[in-house]
Amino acid sequence: MGSPRDSGAGPGTGTGTGSGARVPPGLAGGRAAGYEFRAAADWAEFGAVLDLAYGGYPHSAAHSAVAGAVFEPKRSLVACRGGRVCATLAGYALEMTLPGGPAPVAGIGYVAVAPQHRRRGLMRELVRRALTALHEERAEPVAVLHSTEPGIYGRFGFGPASQVVGVSVPPEARGFAAGPETGGLVSDVGSPVDARAAVAEVYDACLAQRPGLVRRDDAWLRRAFEDRPEERHGAGRLLCMVASGAGGDARGYALYRLRANWERCAPRYALSVREVFARDPAAYAFLWRSLLDTDLAGTVGAAARPVDDPLLALLDDPRSAAPTVRDQLYARAVDLDRALAARTYSAPVEVVMEVRDAMCPWNAGRWRLAGGVDGAVCVRTGAAADLALTARELGAVLLGGGSLVQLGHAGLVTELRPGALRAASAAFRHDPAPFCSVAF
Repeated sequence: MGSPRDSGAGPGTGTGTGSGARVPPGLAGGRAAGYEFRAAADWAEFGAVLDLAYGGYPHSAAHSAVAGAVFEPKRSLVACRGGRVCATLAGYALEMTLPGGPAPVAGIGYVAVAPQHRRRGLMRELVRRALTALHEERAEPVAVLHSTEPGIYGRFGFGPASQVVGVSVPPEARGFAAGPETGGLVSDVGSPVDARAAVAEVYDACLAQRPGLVRRDDAWLRRAFEDRPEERHGAGRLLCMVASGAGGDARGYALYRLRANWERCAPRYALSVREVFARDPAAYAFLWRSLLDTDLAGTVGAAARPVDDPLLALLDDPRSAAPTVRDQLYARAVDLDRALAARTYSAPVEVVMEVRDAMCPWNAGRWRLAGGVDGAVCVRTGAAADLALTARELGAVLLGGGSLVQLGHAGLVTELRPGALRAASAAFRHDPAPFCSVAF
C-alpha cells in the first residue's frame, strides 16, 4: 500500500524508539515468532525494506527529504530481527472530510515486508498493533489507507470506501456537449512551486466538496508537487495551469505533464493530468477545455478522477474516453461507535447492526445507530439486530461511497428486518462520491 513509487543511522534493537519517543500503548515489549516490534526511529529506517519490497528501487535523496518531512515516527512501526528492520508501517495524523465535515483520521502507509521475511504474519501484526494503539489511546476513530494490491486489507477489516475512474480522451472526443459559460476566465501556465499560493487557496476552498479529501499543510503540499525525474517516464516536468477571474482571483488549477510523441510526422503528445480542482463549475469546465486544447497534445489522460467526475457529463462522447473504474481509498472503523458518530447521514436512520470484527474485537456485537443530517449517536444495545455485517462492509460505506444494498445483494450484508437494508443504505450514501487526492 502506498508504494514509494506512487506520487514516493542504522536500525536499533530493543523496545525503545531509538529517538527517546514514548512507545504507544499496545507496542511496548512486543514479540511475535522471534520478531521485535517498536516505534520507528526515523524515515531512514524504512529505506532498505522499501527498496527490497518494491523491486529494488532505492529512494533518491530528494524523495527521502519529501517523504521524511511528513513522516511521524511516534505513529510508525517497525518489526526487527537480529537488530535489523525487516517490516514497516507508517502512521499519519490526518484531517479528512467525512460526510458532514472535517474529522481526524489515521492514515496508514508504506506497509512493507522484506522478501526473506514474507508469510510470517508480520503485516497482520503491524496492522493489529497500529489499530490497537489507536483504540487504547482513544485517538482517531477511523483508519484509512491506499492499497497497492486490493485483496490484502479486507481480511483486516478495511473496506473499499471510494472508487476512481481513469479516462483517456483521444483528439476526436474532445467536444463538450454543453457546459457553463467560461468567458472572463484566463489561464497561466508555469511551475507548481511558483503557483503554490493559488494552489493552496483553491484546494482549501474545495475541501468541503467531497468526503475523502485531506487537508494539506506545507509538507503535504510539497509531496503533491513532487516531481522526480526518474518517475517521468520520458515526460517533461510537472506543470501547473491556474484559472483566474477578471479580478485576478484564482478559481481553479490543474497539475499535469506532457510526454513527447510524434505520429506520421505530426505531434501527438500524451498529456497526463495529476490533479484538477476548481471553486465552481465554470472554472472546472474552463480548465478541462484548456487541457484538451493544449498545443501539441494528442490523447489527454487522467489515471484517477472521482468516479462521478463532472468531466464525464461534459464530454459529448464519454464512451471514447474509455472510462475505467477501480478501487481507491480503503477505510475501517477503529472504534465503531465514535466512527459512526463522526459523520452525518443523508437521511434519518435508526438501525441495529450486528457487527463481526476479528481484528478489533472491541467493535464486535450489536450497535444502535440513530441520526440524520445533523449528526448521530451510536451505542451498544441488546435489541434485536436489523442488519448483520462485518467490519469490512462497514468500512466500505463509512465515507458514503459504498452501497449497503449492493453488498446485501452480494450476500455480504444480511437483512434481518424487512426494509432495514434499503433505508440504511440511503442514509449512509453521500453525493458527491468520496475521493482522495493525497498519496500517503
